[in-house]
Amino acid sequence: GNMAAVVAPSAILTTRVVAPKARAARTLKATAFKGAKLAQPKLAVKRAVSTKAVADSKISTDEVLKTIADKWEDTENKSAVITYVAGGAALVWLSGTVVGAINSIPILPKVMELVGLGYSTWFVYRYVLYKDSRKELVEQFDALKNKVSGEF
Repeated sequence: GNMAAVVAPSAILTTRVVAPKARAARTLKATAFKGAKLAQPKLAVKRAVSTKAVADSKISTDEVLKTIADKWEDTENKSAVITYVAGGAALVWLSGTVVGAINSIPILPKVMELVGLGYSTWFVYRYVLYKDSRKELVEQFDALKNKVSGEF
């Protein structure tokens, strides 16, 4: 009961003191910039650049959409393509969910970073650092590429 009596008058006093200062600051800000000119030319340049970028991306988007439409017309087994695309989208969503769940566990993200750093270091040492090992990596990659593409 006693505490409320002490807090309430200070809150009222603070409100009365701050309000005129805030009003004066708003008035000062409003009058200080009345005659100032805004940097209109810079804004116009930014708009022109962004318009050009949008126009360039529109052309490339149209080309991409036309290429996709042409490829779609040439595709014989459309149901398999739809299945693969849907499966890929589901896999991306699922992996994002798993990474989000792992990321919410307190110490696990840092452990995963250390594992990734360690593996990357080992990979560079094993396959990238020396010429012979780079040649071996290229051969293994070509063998895998041929196996996946069906060329043995």
